[in-house]
Amino acid sequence: MKFIQTGRIRAGHMIIGLQIIILLIASSGWFLHRGNAYSKSFAVDEYLLTESASIEDSVVSIDDSIGKKGLFLSTPPLSLKKGIYQIQIDYAANCSGNTISATSSLGSLEMNCPALELDPTCYTETMILDISRSVDDAAIHVSFSGGGYVHINSLGIYETSFLYKKNLFYALLLCLLIDLGYFFLRSDVKIRKIILALAGIFGISCYPLYTDFLTAGHDILFHLIRIDAISQGLSLGTFPVKLHPLWAYGYGYAVGIFYGDAFLYFPAALRLLGFSVQASYKFLVAFINLGTVLISYYSFRKMFSDEKIALLGCLAYTLAPYRLMDLYTRASVGEYCAMMVLPLILCGFYMVFLDSRKENWWKHAVLIAFGLTGAIQSHVLTVLLVGIIVILACLILIKRVFRKYVFRSLATAAVLTVLLNLCFIVPFLDFYGEDIMINSPEWSGAPQGSFQAGGIFPIQLFALFQRATGSAWPATAGISTEPAFGIGILMTIGLGLFLYLLCIHGQACRHDHNYIPAILCAIFGCLSLYMATCYFPWDALMALGSGVRKIVLTLQFPWRMLAIATILMAFVLCYSFHIAKKALGHCHNYLVVGSLILLLVSCGWYFYDFSFSGEPYRVYSTAELDTIQLCTCDYLPSGTDPKKIKENLIYAEGISPLEAYQKQGTTITCRVSAESEGAYVDFPLLYYKYYRCVDADTAQPIPVCAGKNNMVRVQLPKGYSGSISISFVEPWFWRFAEAVSALTAIGIIISLIWMRAKRRRGHLL
Repeated sequence: MKFIQTGRIRAGHMIIGLQIIILLIASSGWFLHRGNAYSKSFAVDEYLLTESASIEDSVVSIDDSIGKKGLFLSTPPLSLKKGIYQIQIDYAANCSGNTISATSSLGSLEMNCPALELDPTCYTETMILDISRSVDDAAIHVSFSGGGYVHINSLGIYETSFLYKKNLFYALLLCLLIDLGYFFLRSDVKIRKIILALAGIFGISCYPLYTDFLTAGHDILFHLIRIDAISQGLSLGTFPVKLHPLWAYGYGYAVGIFYGDAFLYFPAALRLLGFSVQASYKFLVAFINLGTVLISYYSFRKMFSDEKIALLGCLAYTLAPYRLMDLYTRASVGEYCAMMVLPLILCGFYMVFLDSRKENWWKHAVLIAFGLTGAIQSHVLTVLLVGIIVILACLILIKRVFRKYVFRSLATAAVLTVLLNLCFIVPFLDFYGEDIMINSPEWSGAPQGSFQAGGIFPIQLFALFQRATGSAWPATAGISTEPAFGIGILMTIGLGLFLYLLCIHGQACRHDHNYIPAILCAIFGCLSLYMATCYFPWDALMALGSGVRKIVLTLQFPWRMLAIATILMAFVLCYSFHIAKKALGHCHNYLVVGSLILLLVSCGWYFYDFSFSGEPYRVYSTAELDTIQLCTCDYLPSGTDPKKIKENLIYAEGISPLEAYQKQGTTITCRVSAESEGAYVDFPLLYYKYYRCVDADTAQPIPVCAGKNNMVRVQLPKGYSGSISISFVEPWFWRFAEAVSALTAIGIIISLIWMRAKRRRGHLL
């Protein structure tokens, strides 16, 4: 025994040493190449020019006098090693359609560098060239649209450190896999089977990610811009990023104030490491899938104390049709992030009401708080739906609610949830009463016509073959062009089995400690399914008053109730198979095998339809994102016309031309001189409260207000001359709320560690 223990210690030391070596190799690549990065600025005589181009004062020019368009400038062949490069061009143009591109003998899988259009309102553009192996014939080309003129002032290519940062990230992933492998080898057969099963579920859930492109989802562009906007804000030193700077041609958009984005900081950080837009998003989807697998298994394991049932619940929930549709068809990032933590919320409330051990009340409160925090920081609408179910359940279980430790747990969970989320709640409430488009009658996001007609038909709820493409339409359009909306075949079997066992084996059901929770989940699950259909009287509810109407319309679609139905029906499924194991004997095994086969058929059909019918979407850099696609313009200041938002647009009256103008995110600095009374400048920023303008030298405030089309207007006194700085400044109470949330999270983690250490000491004694 001592020999085995010594061997394990040595193996552990070798694993640690191996990981240190891997990390040292990855990090050394970064440090060794920092001073040897490739850099090339082209002189005018190095360009390969067509006859139509001219050179004057070291500037290459072309205009529409030649009467033709096409390639007019190229660089000589370049020898580049594997890496990620920035190509920077300084230019002047007065028409759109001019492009810069890069070519080589490498194929599209080995070289990523989408052509970039030269925006006539800008003077410099940067594009990313990512090559996976060395090449000797890389070249940069500039093409003319045939209209107006183009002046090329300078062109250069520079190697970045992104490749080495990415290698460091991959090294960390490799170390995690090594740790997992070591844990796997040290575990007994039972644990190994569980790990393999969870890995299989995770691998299946990521099936559509195994391509070199994204398959376009309904909301994918919106969320890709959110990720890149957070990344841009972080790169400028802003944390947290509440006013996203990238949106609307850089005017800034308050989406970070109204829409929880905690989970998006992970892909945003990957963007800072040099990963492409689509690679960062794929990592996010894989991370959410992994989180869903682990959280659902943990939750069902806690509730049923049975590894096989926990694996069944994990499989059913992770591969649930509505979750897959959220994940891929709709690309509804907020909702599928919130669905990741729904099992944790259910588990928390389950443990509060059923675990009578008084020493566990704190842990149960923390479970609920962490689950609700994940939902609040992802998708407010899901929190609203969860709140409705929780309130109804507490009313039914009112006697249990007022038991000492139950009430203490619920009250503590509520307090912890508020404290953990003050960083989101305070800015949200602060802006919610403002004159924002979502509060305006002109808001285009409110459902038009009958809300009830947006529901689904009952036959869609229980379908075996799940269609993956299409969109949501009113009931009058039928279902031929709609994707999967429902709970799928496995949960349908679970619900049917539950009803059968209840009628035929009622005594076995009632003797199980999960009987009451299963009854409640079945009732609320069926109610949620009914509310998702076009037969639930939504329109009659809205007719009760404007308050009810406003709450209902925030849901946007009745079928959002399927998120709640999915987790509730997953519990019913687990309960049904748990009881069937005792009541049906050997028939239970056949039922399990048959059900799993049907699940794989249904899931496989969805993946096939999505992967082979969906539209491929390749997006690598920020320049490929159309930041003016604001969807329903929810968070614009009321009265803003999106069509009038133009890049780098400035209105001015009574001032001399701006000097030393510079814009970084939502911060603008420039030198300005006022020549008359009532002088002002409207800058390319959307006006939200807490924008501040100060004199750069004296720090004296200068008045700001909403200008044309709600641009930030700086009002200058007559005779003023100096440098000004305009930026969005979070108020002190936002920062205080962020500090409270951070300290609460740290305090909870420390208390959990302390409690675990105390429990271990008790076991040792």
